[in-house]
Amino acid sequence: MHSLGYIASEIGGEVVGNGKRKVCCVSPLEGGTEDCIVLIRDRKSYDEMEGPKTAAFVLDFHPDYAEGIDYILVKSEDRDGVFIALLSLFEDEKDFGSGVSEHAEVASGATLGDGVVVDAYAVIGDSTISEGTCIGAHTVIGRNCRIGKGCIIYPRVTIYPHTTIEDNVIIHSGVVLGSDGFGYTKIEGSHRKIPQIGGVHIGRDVEIGANTTIDRATLGMTSIGAGTKIDNLVQIAHNVEVGKNCIVCALCGISGSVKIGNNVVLAGQVGLADHIEIEDDVYVLAKAGIMEKRIKRGRIVVGAPAMDVKKMMEYWAMRPKLRDMYRDMQKIKKKLGIDKE
Repeated sequence: MHSLGYIASEIGGEVVGNGKRKVCCVSPLEGGTEDCIVLIRDRKSYDEMEGPKTAAFVLDFHPDYAEGIDYILVKSEDRDGVFIALLSLFEDEKDFGSGVSEHAEVASGATLGDGVVVDAYAVIGDSTISEGTCIGAHTVIGRNCRIGKGCIIYPRVTIYPHTTIEDNVIIHSGVVLGSDGFGYTKIEGSHRKIPQIGGVHIGRDVEIGANTTIDRATLGMTSIGAGTKIDNLVQIAHNVEVGKNCIVCALCGISGSVKIGNNVVLAGQVGLADHIEIEDDVYVLAKAGIMEKRIKRGRIVVGAPAMDVKKMMEYWAMRPKLRDMYRDMQKIKKKLGIDKE
C-alpha cells in the first residue's frame, strides 16, 4: 500500500485532502473503492462516473464538488506518462528467484555477470550473460549466445546458438529465437534443406511477446532494431531486418529477407511477402497483404493486395454498387445490339 503523499511525490502532483490516506491498487473508472485510486483523464469522465465518488483520484483539475474526497492534483499534459508512473508504483515484482538455482544446469564454459538469476531447470550452454539478467524456469539458452544487462527472460523460452541479445530486453514465455529459417530448394523432385548457419540479433530495449518465433539467418543475421516491440504469436523469418522503434502486432507473418525501416507499424494479421522493403514511418493496417516490392516512406496501406488507404476506401465504397453497374452495362449492351462476348 502507498499513501497519497508518497504517490503524489512520485508522479509529480500535490495532495488535496488527507495525504496519509493509503491505497492498495489502481482501479478502472467503474468499481472504484475506498482503498483504490482512480486516474481521471478529463472532467467529463469524472462527472459521468457512476456511483459515489469516495475513492482517491488523480486529476488535472479541481472538481466542483470535493467534500469528503481525497485526490492528487497533477498539472501535466503528459497524461500517459502520469498513468505509466502511477501503474509502476503498484506493479507486481517479477516472479524470479535469486542467484542460480541448484536445479539449473549451467555449462562450465558459461559466464554469468553479477546479480544474474537462473531459475530451476533452466539450461545454459557456453554463453555469456551480463549482470542483472533474469532467466526463468525451463528456459534453454544454447552455446555461443550473448545476453546483455538487465534482461528479463520468462520461463520456457528457447534461444538457439549464435543469438545476441542487447541490454534491457524482455522476452515472454514460449518465444523461440534462432530456429532454422524455412529454406528449401527442389532437386530431382525433392525438397532439399538449405543449411541455416546464421544467427539472430536483438537490439536493446526490445520486447518480444509470448509464442513469437524469430528464425536464424541463412547467412549473417536476422535483426530486430532497438526499441521495437513485438506482440504475441508473430512469425519473423530468416534474414529479416526490422528497424528501430517499430510496432509489430499479433499474428503478423514476415517472410524471408524483408527489410523494414524505422518507426513502422504493422497492425494485426499483416502478411508480408519475401524480399520486399518497407521504408521508414509506414503504417500497415490490419489484415493487409503486402506484395509490392517497395512501400515508400510515410505511406498508410491496407487490403490484400495492399494499396494506399484512400484508394482502398474508394474501392470499398464502390463495391456495393458493382452489381447494379453490371446490370446497367448489360442493358446498355443489349440496347446497342452488342453481343455478350
